[in-house]
Amino acid sequence: MQAPVAEIEWMREDLRLHVQPQARWTKQLRRSLTAGAIVGSNTIEGYPATVDDVEALMAGEEPLETSEATRRELEAYQRAMTYIQALSDAGGEFRYEVGLLNSLHFMMQEPHPDKRPGRLRRSTVYLSSPDDALVPVYTGPDPELVPELMNELVAWLNDRGPRRAGRGAGLDGPPQPRQDPSLG
Repeated sequence: MQAPVAEIEWMREDLRLHVQPQARWTKQLRRSLTAGAIVGSNTIEGYPATVDDVEALMAGEEPLETSEATRRELEAYQRAMTYIQALSDAGGEFRYEVGLLNSLHFMMQEPHPDKRPGRLRRSTVYLSSPDDALVPVYTGPDPELVPELMNELVAWLNDRGPRRAGRGAGLDGPPQPRQDPSLG
């Protein structure tokens, strides 16, 4: 015995509601994940905020517990994240370029003109120990090596990067900073 057409249509509609993701739910999930990433990155940089405050900023609302300096940092980082998300559907026409990475750096560092936003660094950088700010625990590669290393990173991203990981590539890591053997 065959079910009437109306019953089949009702079952399809009912099933569709349970199978298809709800746009409202997925938008909230994306906003929460993006807010979490922004909080994590900005906390490392010394600009702590709550996920609720970042979500409020993303929705165009006033944050409750965030200082003005932190707000500027969060908004800058959010612009960069929004740009990356906008590029997510570019498909095969998309290629990483040093200019793209410089643009993202500009978006995130615009509040700090002394950090040369959007340009490769010309000086030594280091991470200091949490116990003693005068003790470096990591020193970045020499500034003269940065352009070559950026080109190497871009090549890795385009050839074996995360967007190709589904094909078995990308299992090896990105280029690692190298130390000049003559430095000991």
